[in-house]
Amino acid sequence: MSIKLSPSSLNLFLECPRCFWLKFNKNIQRPEEPSSTLPRGMDHTLKNYYDGYREKGLPPELEGQVSGRLLRDQTKIKEMRGYGFGFQLNDEVWFGGALDEALELPDGSIVPLDNKTKGFPPKEVHWTHIAQMSGYSLILKEKKLPTKDIAYLVYWFFDHKNMKPTNPLGFNVSVKEVKTDPDGIKNKILEAVYTLKGSIPEAGQRSGQNSDEPCPFCIYRENGTPK
Repeated sequence: MSIKLSPSSLNLFLECPRCFWLKFNKNIQRPEEPSSTLPRGMDHTLKNYYDGYREKGLPPELEGQVSGRLLRDQTKIKEMRGYGFGFQLNDEVWFGGALDEALELPDGSIVPLDNKTKGFPPKEVHWTHIAQMSGYSLILKEKKLPTKDIAYLVYWFFDHKNMKPTNPLGFNVSVKEVKTDPDGIKNKILEAVYTLKGSIPEAGQRSGQNSDEPCPFCIYRENGTPK
């Protein structure tokens, strides 16, 4: 069995082992709603924006909010942004994923930075975002890059309650430093692979946060799908 996992696919396992098992073993995907192209466009725009400040150190929105500076090596950033950026965990499993950005800290450590666009001010860091950043920390660690168990989430958001009439579409920025757990994520990867090798998990079983809440997609498949 050859398995390729990413931080996003691992989050699916953390949300619902059954949905994860169905996707990888039966190619049965969760139903998708029509999505906006705006987040994808923002992703490309922000990456270009960061590249324009790479030699200067940081975009003005991040000054004083993060340690260090943007990673200087544009070639390395291009590699990190590719979906082939990852490592072979063992004979069966490859794990990797594309980073948005990376920072060089004053001590030479390289840590991941990820941009999140939102329509409203962020209230808290979602647990899936922490798991995602832990996955990126693991990749950097396994790639033998000097790193630390921290990451930065940069939220670009609108605040309609405090909108400036002269700049109604101006983004606000909030930066959150999070502690990552690369070793814990490695264990979760191994758990995910073990799950794939076994029989289909029971409907509603969850391995991530809020594990007492049933998976709504499993409920739909069990009760809402016509026979």
